[in-house]
Amino acid sequence: MRKTAFVAGVLAVLLAAALDPAAVSAAPRHGHHARSSGHHRHHGSRRSAAGRRTLATSGWSHGGDYKTSWDEFQAMRAAAHGGTKMNWGTLPDWTGLWTHADNFNFDTNQKGAEPTAALTPEYKARFDQNIANIRKGIEWDPLSACLPAGYPRWLLEPFLREYVVRPEETWLMLEQNAEIRRVYTDGRAHVPDDEAYPTWEGDSIGFWDGDTLVIHTQNLRGGQYQRLQPEYSDQATTVERMRRIGPDLIEDIIDVYDPLALTRPWHVRHTYRRVTTPNLRINHWSCEENNNVVKTDNGSSTFVLPGEKAYKDPNAISKGPAAPSGEH
Repeated sequence: MRKTAFVAGVLAVLLAAALDPAAVSAAPRHGHHARSSGHHRHHGSRRSAAGRRTLATSGWSHGGDYKTSWDEFQAMRAAAHGGTKMNWGTLPDWTGLWTHADNFNFDTNQKGAEPTAALTPEYKARFDQNIANIRKGIEWDPLSACLPAGYPRWLLEPFLREYVVRPEETWLMLEQNAEIRRVYTDGRAHVPDDEAYPTWEGDSIGFWDGDTLVIHTQNLRGGQYQRLQPEYSDQATTVERMRRIGPDLIEDIIDVYDPLALTRPWHVRHTYRRVTTPNLRINHWSCEENNNVVKTDNGSSTFVLPGEKAYKDPNAISKGPAAPSGEH
């Protein structure tokens, strides 16, 4: 029940933000207060000698005229001279638990209700219609059906995170729905086009440039960046630059390319703060076993309460449906 109460609280904050976008900046995350941070700040971090040469100093800078995310990724790899060969002794330390440290906007520097994305006319119309519906109390979020957030919405979700860093791959794990992104740094290519299909987290490959993990992701399902944010298409691809910028802070800088939804790449930054609660663990939990959110006739959502006809008892769901009356 605590998990349901937490989810309900988050959803209430998101809905309130439709009328007061500034309210999300004060939303609590696992007992901490969210903080917005300035663009490209390094927070006085110290880097090891092995990690001092990163993309920021190796001849690559954001703003190049790249046609696709893959062109940008390749330019970054060339600037990094193919990348840093990592071993167990040179990998950065990302151990511990982390949580999203910013607000619920995909661009955390967004002011007011209008996103900073340069949307195509079709996706701008979709966004405007969605906001108009929310103001009328009409809204449905796929998360209410216990579906994954999916990437890139994965970046914003307020649950616990854990990162497992290995020389040949990195696991980026989100507590919500046990969503795991696997970033392969062993030199493999993307899944061949004739074998690829859209997935919730996409197909991610990358390389290390000093202490920065550079990630290219494609083969995504279409979705929404967050409840009060635009949608992205299944043609969206991204480039990320992820690194620890302080003892308790990880930074992820993302460029989103989406020829159907964006007229130019969307450049954003997110940070993740270490959670210091003693002995805290990520436990696997099933959203479905305690989900009593249903879609209403007008397309919104509501809770089914105990005693109501459609209520699902979380203690009985694993037993399967009862046989129809009169059958044995």
